[in-house]
Amino acid sequence: MPVESLEERTVEVLLLPKDVDEELLFLYFENKRRSGGGPLISVEKKDGRAILVFEEAEAAARVLAKGQHVLHNVELNVRKPPSKDRCRLLLRGINPSTHAEMIELYVENMMGLNVPDYNLQPLPGRDFILIHLSQPLSKDFQKLSERISKRGLDGAKVTLEQIEQTDSVLVENLHPGTTPDTLNLYFESKRGGAQKVKEVTMLSEGRAKVSFVNHESLGPILDHQHKLEGADLVVKPYFDFLQPTEEVTSQNSERQDTTERNSEELSDIQMQISPPVVVNASSLSSCQMTSEPAAARVVVEKATEEVMENQTVDTDTLSHHIAIADPVKLALFQRSPLPQNIKKAHPDFTIQIKDDGVHIVGTGRQKLEQIKHTVSDFLSDMAETTFTLEPEKAQFLARKDVKERLLQTMNQTGSPTMYSVSDSKVLVTSLSQNSAQQACSFLKSQLCHFRVPLDTEYEGMLYCREWSEFLQALGFSSVKVSERGGNIDVLTLKGMESEKQAAILQFLTTPIERETVIAMEPGMLKYIQIHCHQLLADMDQVSIFPLEAEDVCGLKIHGHAVACQMAEEVLQGVVSSICTRTITVNAPGVARFLGEAECKSILNEMESKFQVYISPKYVPWEPLPHQDIFETAWKMMSHQNFQGVPMDGSAQELKADSMQTDHNGAPDKGLLEEAKRIVSAIDERVEEGVSNSDQLDDTDNMDLYTADEPTSLTDQDQDVIIVDASETSTEGNAMRGSALGLSSNLDEEAQLSLAIQYSMESSHWTVEDEEEQLKKALELSRMIQNEASPNCVKSPQANQQKKGSDVSLQEAIKAANTIQINVFAGYSCDLIRVDIAFGKKVNQRQVEEKLEHRSVRNMSDYHRKCLEMIKRKHAVEIQVQGTIITVSGFKDFVTGGVWDVKLLLEKITNSVPNREILKTVQWVVHDPNSSDTTPFSPDATVFIENAWRMKLKTVDILLDNQPHIINFEKMQEYNIASGKSVKISRKLLELGDLDQDVPEEEYSLLSNLPEATKVDEESDEFQNVVKNFYETIQEYHSKIRIIQVEKLMNRLLYNQYKLKKASILQRATYPEVERTLYHGTSESSVKEICVHGFNRSFCGKNATVYGQGVYFAVNSSLSVQDQYSPPNADGHKFIFVSKVLTGDYTKGCHSMKTAPLKETGDIPLRYDSVTDDITKPSMFVIFNDTQAIPEYLITCQRIHR
Repeated sequence: MPVESLEERTVEVLLLPKDVDEELLFLYFENKRRSGGGPLISVEKKDGRAILVFEEAEAAARVLAKGQHVLHNVELNVRKPPSKDRCRLLLRGINPSTHAEMIELYVENMMGLNVPDYNLQPLPGRDFILIHLSQPLSKDFQKLSERISKRGLDGAKVTLEQIEQTDSVLVENLHPGTTPDTLNLYFESKRGGAQKVKEVTMLSEGRAKVSFVNHESLGPILDHQHKLEGADLVVKPYFDFLQPTEEVTSQNSERQDTTERNSEELSDIQMQISPPVVVNASSLSSCQMTSEPAAARVVVEKATEEVMENQTVDTDTLSHHIAIADPVKLALFQRSPLPQNIKKAHPDFTIQIKDDGVHIVGTGRQKLEQIKHTVSDFLSDMAETTFTLEPEKAQFLARKDVKERLLQTMNQTGSPTMYSVSDSKVLVTSLSQNSAQQACSFLKSQLCHFRVPLDTEYEGMLYCREWSEFLQALGFSSVKVSERGGNIDVLTLKGMESEKQAAILQFLTTPIERETVIAMEPGMLKYIQIHCHQLLADMDQVSIFPLEAEDVCGLKIHGHAVACQMAEEVLQGVVSSICTRTITVNAPGVARFLGEAECKSILNEMESKFQVYISPKYVPWEPLPHQDIFETAWKMMSHQNFQGVPMDGSAQELKADSMQTDHNGAPDKGLLEEAKRIVSAIDERVEEGVSNSDQLDDTDNMDLYTADEPTSLTDQDQDVIIVDASETSTEGNAMRGSALGLSSNLDEEAQLSLAIQYSMESSHWTVEDEEEQLKKALELSRMIQNEASPNCVKSPQANQQKKGSDVSLQEAIKAANTIQINVFAGYSCDLIRVDIAFGKKVNQRQVEEKLEHRSVRNMSDYHRKCLEMIKRKHAVEIQVQGTIITVSGFKDFVTGGVWDVKLLLEKITNSVPNREILKTVQWVVHDPNSSDTTPFSPDATVFIENAWRMKLKTVDILLDNQPHIINFEKMQEYNIASGKSVKISRKLLELGDLDQDVPEEEYSLLSNLPEATKVDEESDEFQNVVKNFYETIQEYHSKIRIIQVEKLMNRLLYNQYKLKKASILQRATYPEVERTLYHGTSESSVKEICVHGFNRSFCGKNATVYGQGVYFAVNSSLSVQDQYSPPNADGHKFIFVSKVLTGDYTKGCHSMKTAPLKETGDIPLRYDSVTDDITKPSMFVIFNDTQAIPEYLITCQRIHR
């Protein structure tokens, strides 16, 4: 009968009431009729839960299968106990000062891991590190733990621990305002994984802990992609020890409060604890062999007595526990007839083996004392004796199968006996000295040794794995080859000699055929076929076949077991010696170049020259199917979402906030919000009183139909509006299918919305209302989806991809600039040579052409979209700086790109700038119920005016995420979703109508007086400042240590800076007006700069090469030099992180006391700043004190090694 594991016989009970004790649990779960269970071995209750161990796994299975368990009118939660996590281990006892590289080397050496096999998660302020394994642990954890405990690390004693599987996940990146009910509904819905939730705990803003009823729920949840309320959720396993201390403390305090309340309710229960009972023993050594009986009782270690007097209706129940530290004696007591004899003599008492001892429970103190003395006398009468064997024979007796058979035989023929083996000594324990002696003689007589002659032709079989498998199945035998050879030494039990000898001879004389597969990457297989073909041909004793199927790839070996073993070892050595590297090449158009015949010729040449195999990875780039870039760009613009009406109703200004919100949103969230909007009986059009902050969460900012196109950021002035090309977000230029992926989740989305809304408004909704509102939501969603589909422009590559996935315009542009190739070689140096050679070949073919044209300043969103399409079509990189357009990439690709750019410049020259349109024209919507008119938003006005100037009869447009058609012949706006039409008209304006003040900032963190506050090192703000600082520190990366970061706040300086920024934005032509730069200074100047800003009277002392102004560095490596930030007496250096208005700039010189005049333009204007290099600036100089404001002060120190 197979031995049932402890895990199969164990059950965990959760949500346990405080007044349910262990005795009640015993009675309930041993009652087969009520609980389905059976006889229990032990019950351990702790922290509101209990662990039950049944005698039979079948009883545990019945308890788990039973649907409901009710005890004391409380439903219990019963489940399997958590098993050990095979992919995560804790390395505890780490010295906090130990370097991370030393810990990595220690883990790799002690655990036999390679770099890809694991990653470490250090925990700040803790003395342990979490080890994440890529594959479940295959080694014996016990041996691994013992090995690590014997080897210290950096003077510290470390231990390896296993952790239990968790039943909870940590959910991050939640939308603000997400409630526990929302998370509960989501994870129990089909879209969230359909797993039963036990509890949801909100940890902080955007973070929550979700616990599930079953541990098995974590697999489906973690394998799922989660999206809720437009946010992409980050879901990972939750462990208490990984969380910040304050979170764990707060959760523990809540549990403690509950425990204290329960304790007060149960204060009437009295507990009486009797003095501990110690059973004395003589000092007779158990290692001495003697025939005399024991003169005194044996010491029973840690014997304690716990008598609990529980008040019941009629009788008092007493209990006593006798601890037995020696597991052999405990097992011997369990095998003896004494427990059964006590039960027969005292049926009102129960005897249990638990907690490393004997637990006695019953009524009657006198009987209890009698049983105690009986057990103690029995334990003291036990006798021990030892004898010594050869190490090989002693280990043979210690084998599990041998030990079980011998103990079974001894217990059947004589008194109960146990034995244990330590090194070469065998310790025998029995009920008397005589029986112990008899057991020693019996064990010695059962060992039998014999030899099997070994022919030379069979020696090879002893080194095959089939031989190892045979020995494992042989049983009751210890087999090894004699030291001199020619014989096989066998150690077995008496009476089994003939059986084992016949089995060994039959194995050696029977021919064995083997078929094995050496799995490997397809690239390795190709390398072996090309460069190791002679080696394969020389292995003529076996058959070798290549396997190149989808599910398996490698070499299949077939033949005699010995020959296969040798071939497998040789080929495994070849595979392990093959070096591989994934080489990433970044260059404009390199993905397109990869498909050219010239590139293929280069790769073939390198394969032959360096003796390697090169396998390019699949690159998602295809030629643009629509070659008319201007038409394609216009179609993309027509499916951009526009704000229909300005929220404040003010004069026309180009804004991009709403468009940016559209980009960040997702189609799924748009549909969900639409359903919520209908269910909540909110009007289709947002009321004019809605605030800007509310708009961000509203459906009006969610594009359900096409790509989200951000408009240009503009700056407001009293007379003119400038459109800055660089402020346009490049991340939003994505084309998406209409309502992509919405149909499958439509019903569940609306139901989830309805459930959430119902929980908030159930007081005035009936069941009929609920069904009606859901029906409306579904109908509107389907109508919008069907109406929008014909008007959507899909990604040019939508039908070209191997897996059919849509690729956005920006992703396609990026895909053209990056490739990855896998290289397989016999030597690592060849990988480096291929990397260098291919990179050099690519760089040699890169060219750059510049086009300068004054009309570049007048580029609109449509023209910028045309530039994106040129980049996509020709696989080139295009940069716009001032009036210069730079086209770079491979020579042949750049030629075509330059040609299209010239065509675009001609179109720009003949077009009207956006700012001129907004200054002179206004498109308005007429109110059908009055004579009032409402202007379109600025970006919608520009789009409609351009379509009108193109002489189009109609144009499709998305207004507030709803599809509309503008009919210029009828001068009407038609809403496709509602089927309603309204009158529109074109109105000419005068320049005076658009005058306005520079807008005041809505929110500022600055206080009225200058102030500096230390930034918390654990905050994201601190991490971002430090990260940016070290990214540009270059050769000083390991030489500078940050001491603290202070945030500077000065409202006066901020207001001056804000006004100056508004002024520069009006006339700047360069795309990047504001930069974050570094300024190193002395300790004496720090206070002056914090209070008065960057005044030239105490700045600019260290450098005047490019002008007599204030200097700022692009890279922190310049500011940390002692020349610019001299250390004080304590060795501290001071670096300001500053916002600087660089605006339009030119190269400076020593004699400049102010920025020079610009050479172009009718009005004499000066540059805003000067620099050392126009094409690649490393520093900037400003001559106006209000052009810079200090944000942070970094105090650092040089590290002297």
